[in-house]
Amino acid sequence: MTYLPSPSATFNFTLAPVFRAGALIQDETFAASATITADLTLRCFEFLARLVCSVDHGDAVEVLSDFVETELEEYPKEVARLCEAGSRTLSHAAELCRDVAAGQVSEAEAETVV
Repeated sequence: MTYLPSPSATFNFTLAPVFRAGALIQDETFAASATITADLTLRCFEFLARLVCSVDHGDAVEVLSDFVETELEEYPKEVARLCEAGSRTLSHAAELCRDVAAGQVSEAEAETVV
């Protein structure tokens, strides 16, 4: 059976910066998700409103085909936007992790010197 090593005296691991970094990443993820969801919901409501009006005018097929055509054009843009938001979030996460690691190294060096 493999056991995890016990924490040594020189490894001072504080979780507060890690939790703060996680909360910031979660906030960014939520904001990006909420923006994308709001945009998609608005487009769906606009489509439904046009579809309801088109039934009265007898051009529902045209409205439906326009919607499908527009969404097929917009899909790659939406995927790119989602990937961009994910990339920014991961980049920010890496930066926060570097800051946390640098802080831990500084603390370890300070304890070693003292």
